Amino acid sequence: MRMNNSLPAVYLKAKLNLIDKEIGGLPDVRLGHHEGRVVLRQCLFVNGKRRVKEYSADKEEGKLLYGQSEYRKKLSDVKEQLEIILKNMPALPDIDLTKVNTIYNKDMWERIHVRAEFEEKNTGYQYKNMMMDSRGEMIVAQTLESLGLEYKYEPRIIIGGEVYYPDFIVYLPEFERCFFVEFMGRLDDEKYISRNKFKLMDYLKSGMVINRDLLVFCGYENSMVNSDDMTDDIVALINKFCRMYSEAPIAS
Repeated sequence: MRMNNSLPAVYLKAKLNLIDKEIGGLPDVRLGHHEGRVVLRQCLFVNGKRRVKEYSADKEEGKLLYGQSEYRKKLSDVKEQLEIILKNMPALPDIDLTKVNTIYNKDMWERIHVRAEFEEKNTGYQYKNMMMDSRGEMIVAQTLESLGLEYKYEPRIIIGGEVYYPDFIVYLPEFERCFFVEFMGRLDDEKYISRNKFKLMDYLKSGMVINRDLLVFCGYENSMVNSDDMTDDIVALINKFCRMYSEAPIAS
């Protein structure tokens, strides 16, 4: 995974801190060979002394360790990229998670279900393992991935007793909060506008704030917002969160 250095430096620093913690919680494992078998050697410290424990790669515990080892390598690669990007940056404030006060939080992200769990559809727009409703939604997904952001497609939320499926929910672990993305791709269709107008009104009545809890991208039948403009809006929102949740004011 390549890091996108258009993201705010304060956010990247927070991501680096999270990765450091995650790497620290993963086992230190090396691949090796013993009597013709592939083995994994885990380095441990017991009573201040270094110990090496060996596991066979074809056993369940060895397979688990191998998966964790590969994940640790990926995290280490991202960490190295972040350190290069941040190397010559001035001192940056940390994120103060006590300032984050929203129902769109880590708990919601972990509990939320998606539409694909309840129904199948065949629209002809398949992106990876997801069947999407439009090419525009596929571009949104690609844009989120280019920024290295976690998302779920068509999360199920209930507002005023009504079930809604926003196009995307995006989770930012650096702030332990989420935001939603809606792609309105047919602003030249009156029925489409009318249907989505009431949905957006219900979103706002529930307390969602546009450009804080919800980003809306718009288009027409033969034209749509491009990925660069989407990226600008997403980065601007993350910048806003950096200002809202930083321990100290961010120098301009």
